[in-house]
Amino acid sequence: MSTIRFLRTFLAIEKFGSMSAAADHVRLTQAAVGQQMRALEAELRRPLFDRSGRGTRMTAAGRALVPHARKIVSIYEEMLSTRPDTSELTGTVTVGAIVSATGFLCKAALNLKDRHPALELKLLLGHDLDLCERVKAGEVDAAVVEQRENINDRPGVWTPLYVEPLIMLANSKAASRNASAEGLLESQPFIRYDRSTGIGREIERILQKMHIKPKEILEVNAIGTIMDLVRQNVGVSIIPQLKQVAWDREKSLTVLPLLGSTSGRVIGIYESLKQPKNVAAVKRQILHELG
Repeated sequence: MSTIRFLRTFLAIEKFGSMSAAADHVRLTQAAVGQQMRALEAELRRPLFDRSGRGTRMTAAGRALVPHARKIVSIYEEMLSTRPDTSELTGTVTVGAIVSATGFLCKAALNLKDRHPALELKLLLGHDLDLCERVKAGEVDAAVVEQRENINDRPGVWTPLYVEPLIMLANSKAASRNASAEGLLESQPFIRYDRSTGIGREIERILQKMHIKPKEILEVNAIGTIMDLVRQNVGVSIIPQLKQVAWDREKSLTVLPLLGSTSGRVIGIYESLKQPKNVAAVKRQILHELG
């Protein structure tokens, strides 16, 4: 569903005339809007914007895409507006989630519960590997987790939901003195994201590609903890840009793009092979909330 969100942002740029104006409309930082457009260009394999001047202008290829983007977004919104199956759902569904995905999961669960009061929904938090094992064991019906390298080899059903791009995170005071990601990595203490994870290993590859060996002070396996440490100006870090965080309201944090990085953390739903009707309904509601 990330491509639909990127197309909505693309259309906002066309409507409001600039990435900065579109950022206010779609409630993202200008850096996040830029990342989305680079990802869209990579997916479509064509340049949509001319960044050679002081501003950002839409290319001929970008202008040609506008009517197609409008049609795709319109069809998708029409799909979302179609009334779902109103037959009553009953029984119990247990859905797990990693901490960073609990916000929209709770919202989806509450909305589904309003329509189907006889349906009992149980939500639980956990580590993604543990949650996947519990799905395999039949203890959990579905789990919203980070994609692992072997997720498609597991005996279950995997559906990607969205991508959280990798970003450079710095305290706003430190960033005001050095606005480049490279400069901050070279001058500030570095808080490393857990290297035992796929994203942690990808971060290490990015650092090697940048030919930077940061002044590492600690390694942490919780993104929320890293954010708190950066708020306290303990150091800088590279982390996934969590979807559920209102980054434009984080005045003490500065988000900087990593030039040349197309990596990110993929969040999706992992389900057991046996998918009862009520589990499918929960999945549809989650996808609707993300639309």
